[in-house]
Amino acid sequence: MGWFDPPWRRGSRVKLTAMGVAATIAEGIVEGTNVLLTRLAEQGFAWTHPARTSADECLLECVLFEWFLRDLAMSYGSEGTTKAIRAALAGRVLVDLQRSGLSAGCLGDFDRRHRERFAEYTFSAGLGASLQPLGALAWRRISGSDQPTERMTMLLAVRASAELAGYRGSRGF
Repeated sequence: MGWFDPPWRRGSRVKLTAMGVAATIAEGIVEGTNVLLTRLAEQGFAWTHPARTSADECLLECVLFEWFLRDLAMSYGSEGTTKAIRAALAGRVLVDLQRSGLSAGCLGDFDRRHRERFAEYTFSAGLGASLQPLGALAWRRISGSDQPTERMTMLLAVRASAELAGYRGSRGF
């Protein structure tokens, strides 16, 4: 005896839209940003840089870093689908940031900053086999400092490496 197969389920397929995929990825960016902020707090960033930690700039830079990691993983997909998802995701991330209460001044140049960070991060990630240059650059952006610290650079490099390895494993990249 087999499982009951209702007639309304036979042959039905769920079609994913770019907006649906973007919504799922945006949720992952929010979750990843929260994890990143928790890790930074555990490393003492909140008490060594309290003004920066509570600034909109810090949250925005964390979101851009997490978004970049997911965008890098998406680059392994088909170009047409990826382009549509990226466009939908940019709008979704902006709306989520507005809902989170970030100031209009911080979001005023969102598109430009997003493009600049992704270009910088792409260059840093491609410098070699290590993700340390990416971690150092991300830390400078998140902390607002010109000097990366080895501990935070490694924290972000390891985070990037783990996130990308997770995507490769779960998505077959």
